[in-house]
Amino acid sequence: TLAAEDALKTAIQKNPNLMRPYYSLAGLYLRDGKAEKAVEQFNTLLAVDPKQAGPHMLVGVIYDSMGKFDLSEKHYRAALDIDPQFAPAANNLAYILAEGDRDLNDALKFAQIAKAKLPEDPSVLDTLGWVYYRRGIYDLSIAEFRGSLVKAPDNPTVAYHLGLAYAKKGETDNARAELRRAIELN
Repeated sequence: TLAAEDALKTAIQKNPNLMRPYYSLAGLYLRDGKAEKAVEQFNTLLAVDPKQAGPHMLVGVIYDSMGKFDLSEKHYRAALDIDPQFAPAANNLAYILAEGDRDLNDALKFAQIAKAKLPEDPSVLDTLGWVYYRRGIYDLSIAEFRGSLVKAPDNPTVAYHLGLAYAKKGETDNARAELRRAIELN
């Protein structure tokens, strides 16, 4: 796992705006039961050089996976204070805000930042769709969810989100089909 860890760190250094390496590295730490140790190491790194968005992103992802959303939000905001266009942190913060159904104007702003930087990323499309859904803009949410499913057709969460949006729009048959698809995928 040391080689995998090094490879993921290298990928993050080469392109800090890609989301997948952050999740993979955090997942590696979690699988190895090193979540708190990883957070401690990243916090030590930040104490030495606090102007790095990447470590804040990694800590945020780790806290997300632990269900500590108040702490992950704090780190995503810190990453965005350092780099206001940092797409991975903007996307994750937007999702947390939308999921909590709060600060939806900020959620939309952050989701749009993420989409401007990563327009083809299915996670980003899902987040923007979820923000639109929470704001009651169902046509736009459906478009984003459908775009996400084109790129990641086996994602049950996105199919579920699409089903909810169709239901809110009154398209019962489409809603039923997507919700059934979500159940079959998961």
